Amino acid sequence: MVELGPGDSLGIGLAALLSGVQRYIALDVVPYAGQTTNLRIFEELVALFAARAPIPDETECPLLVPPLASYAFPAEILTSAGLEMALHPSRLKLVRAAIADPATTVSKPRPVVYIAPWNPKVIETGSVDLVLSQSVLEYPSDLEHLYSEMGRWLRPGGILSHEIDFKSAGLTSEWNGHWSCPDALWRLTAGRRRHKLNREPHSTHISLIERAGCRVLCDERIVRPSQITRAQLAPRFRRLTEQDLTTSSALIQAIKPV
Repeated sequence: MVELGPGDSLGIGLAALLSGVQRYIALDVVPYAGQTTNLRIFEELVALFAARAPIPDETECPLLVPPLASYAFPAEILTSAGLEMALHPSRLKLVRAAIADPATTVSKPRPVVYIAPWNPKVIETGSVDLVLSQSVLEYPSDLEHLYSEMGRWLRPGGILSHEIDFKSAGLTSEWNGHWSCPDALWRLTAGRRRHKLNREPHSTHISLIERAGCRVLCDERIVRPSQITRAQLAPRFRRLTEQDLTTSSALIQAIKPV
């Protein structure tokens, strides 16, 4: 499994290692995550998995949408036999050692690899089962090349899973006001921020996924009424569809055909 932009915690990847993933590769632009925090999170996850704890629901995480159909521990996926292997003391010892001293290249056979900064060529062709990101792909400037590389990484039958936020990150008064800003004004608005929104809409991501040779399986959009009119759109965004204009985020999952 490869995760793009894990940020200050490798928690998603550590949970994946307890769910059956054999190797987790985290790729980031700078090294945000620290071993102490990751080890603490790992121990908390081990306790939750061992207890077959339910998934946190709307009471604990009221802002998460859409709600799940069930918050029960997914025992039909994480079977007793699978958990016994994942939580075996020798396996936990191996993962703890890898968290404390993660590999920095994919050539080292360790369960945790953390590369920051990274470039797409570090991942071998056809070597990955899952590429995942959470609120990351609204930032890269060269999305076409990135999606092409992700398609190259995947084995046949491999999966892309990306949660993408299309909002303006609070830089405009309207949630989608960034699409009304001409490029020159947007450069001033974004200033010297390290991570600048690429402002690409939902349809761009769908198109690039398909161009990378993958087939979309899931496109779960969160819709908000548009706070700007079509007449207010900056010239480069007048091509936006009504669906683009009202999609504030989306979970997009795709498969590389066998």
